[in-house]
Amino acid sequence: MNASLTQPRSITLEAGRLAAAAPSPTPRVYARHWRGIVMLGDAAALGVAFATAILLVWRLVGARPSIGACAVAALLLLAGFAAHDLHEKTYAILRRDEFYYALSVTLLTGLLVIPAFLLTDVTMRSRIAVAGGIVLAGLAIGAMRYLIRRTIGERRLFVEPRTVVVGDNGEAHSAAGRIEHDRRAHAQIVAAPKEHDAERWLADLCSDVAPTHIVIAEPLSGVHLNQLARAAARRGIVLAVAAESYARALAVRELVLGDATLLEVSVPRVGSVWARRAKRCFDVIVASLVLAAASPVLAVAACAIALEDGGSILYRQPRVGRDGRIFEIFKLRSMRIGAEAHTGPVWAVDGDARVTHVGRILRRTSIDELPQLLNVLRGEMSIVGPRPERPLFVERFSASNAQYVERLMVAPGLTACSHLYMPRNVESDAIGERLDYDLFYIRHWSLAMDVALLLKTAAEVAFHRAA
Repeated sequence: MNASLTQPRSITLEAGRLAAAAPSPTPRVYARHWRGIVMLGDAAALGVAFATAILLVWRLVGARPSIGACAVAALLLLAGFAAHDLHEKTYAILRRDEFYYALSVTLLTGLLVIPAFLLTDVTMRSRIAVAGGIVLAGLAIGAMRYLIRRTIGERRLFVEPRTVVVGDNGEAHSAAGRIEHDRRAHAQIVAAPKEHDAERWLADLCSDVAPTHIVIAEPLSGVHLNQLARAAARRGIVLAVAAESYARALAVRELVLGDATLLEVSVPRVGSVWARRAKRCFDVIVASLVLAAASPVLAVAACAIALEDGGSILYRQPRVGRDGRIFEIFKLRSMRIGAEAHTGPVWAVDGDARVTHVGRILRRTSIDELPQLLNVLRGEMSIVGPRPERPLFVERFSASNAQYVERLMVAPGLTACSHLYMPRNVESDAIGERLDYDLFYIRHWSLAMDVALLLKTAAEVAFHRAA
């Protein structure tokens, strides 16, 4: 190995703490030799889905739909998955979540494909076959990806992160320790290069370590960052910069101005203008439809609350929204009147004695959350986003975790990634884990992710797992 590198030193954490730590949510990258299998699996699932749709329509109407139209629709769906990078990686944290992401991408792509076929001169039976094939394709691709993950195994199918942290200071050790909070990840520390040839330094490093990620934790004097970035890109290695001053949820990318190599810090795409407009349209449409459908349920719940103790039906409480703005959240009252009159704000826990009999049913079915659709229509909340907290708790958690306020760069949500993967009521010392899920959502947001999480929420509520 090149003399300019010190012997890599593995960063080890206390065994008990490492065993107890849950892996941080992160996109899983398919190993290069399995990506073709994943794409072939998607193609096979599309073939089965559209063949089934053609046969069903043919049997029902007695005339064969256009095979060419279905083939074009299948190719467009395949392109939709490629556009979302879903042949390179998966955002499904659990195996069964593959169904939600497959349905999400097929439905979003279908919103573009189906209108296009309505403008062409294909027959109505062909349009029905295309629409049916799109719905079946989501289920078929989800099932295929579930089977691939289950059959091949997570450790073989995905690339396990192997990270080299460049530096020999407190920043490097801190970065390596945070990386190894993920039980799948492994980090080694090496000294910064002393030579100017980035390609040679990287070749020597890869012959010894074979990293998937290189994290720069101190200024590089010998190798320019842009040269190292190009050399790493040619080898398929992710280059990153570690610094406590950079928020974990912020997007950092290389910017060259003249001879200066800089790091451009910007908000993730969920904070961009187009993303906020797309989310707002999505929120208004979904909130209006769900509120209309849930009106009878809300009426029955309101009567039950009034009959139990004669108190107010709606409960209002100040919460912290996007950019720290305070708003009043609407909920169906599930606790007894004056529950916090003598205690002040108290963190809710499972089996809370303050909850009424009707309230337990409302919480079990998540019906108590439905009035927040009004907050969504008012623009104070979103359908999907970090759950809103009370000002006192935001202040308390922000004091103990500097990244907590990063949740405020997006509107709080009716449902949340953290809400789906963790219990509704958690101990306050689990806020760090909940924050990991919230930052995963913020950093990797897409409209497809919103749809997938909404589908997962519907399934979880239907089987009483999200309450």
